[in-house]
Amino acid sequence: MPHSDRPGPDGETSRDRRTRDLRKDRKPVRNLLAADVGGAHLGLALTIGALLVAAGFSGPRWVLLATGACATWFALALAVVHLRGARGGNAVRRAYIATFGWGDYVTP
Repeated sequence: MPHSDRPGPDGETSRDRRTRDLRKDRKPVRNLLAADVGGAHLGLALTIGALLVAAGFSGPRWVLLATGACATWFALALAVVHLRGARGGNAVRRAYIATFGWGDYVTP
């Protein structure tokens, strides 16, 4: 059944109601999966710590490989964020959170 673009008695179209309902349904999931810059700082610190431990045990080859993987992931996240419309510092912040935001889930 197609959606009507004519406003109903409340002034809202069915498409507007559907969009509003989808946003309302998805909000708990967005809040659950949200990460912040503080968590990203923790993720970066833990990554650096793991790289230092790896450097002590295996030498620079694995550290450079893991650092390259993190840099590639950040560049990919930055490209995706840029394609989705974010610019400047906001794009860098979003890519940073996408790369290291997992640190937000380490703390209780």
